Amino acid sequence: MEKFTKAFPSKPLPSKTASPWALAGVVGSGNLEVLLERGGRPATAMECHVETSIPGYKAAWLAALADFAHHYPAGGTKVTINDQGAPPVLVTLRLRQAYDHLIKGDK
Repeated sequence: MEKFTKAFPSKPLPSKTASPWALAGVVGSGNLEVLLERGGRPATAMECHVETSIPGYKAAWLAALADFAHHYPAGGTKVTINDQGAPPVLVTLRLRQAYDHLIKGDK
């Protein structure tokens, strides 16, 4: 089990969102869940907390999270990820899904 926390610079989240939080994915069976919450953080940073069952991939996690923070205005959010061995491509997919749910809702 590996756990780490890091903040990434990011443009501020839009002032209006459909919800104060969004969840994407389900932990278990080689999957992961991403919880994205707005508010209570610096508007210029995305705070990330990762807990993964597969140690040794911190650099890959940090690269994926930094890339997301660079391409999406997610400043002022907290990202919590619980991983049970999902492949890297699924990390980006779940981040985007949670972001879309936060911004647009379940439409």
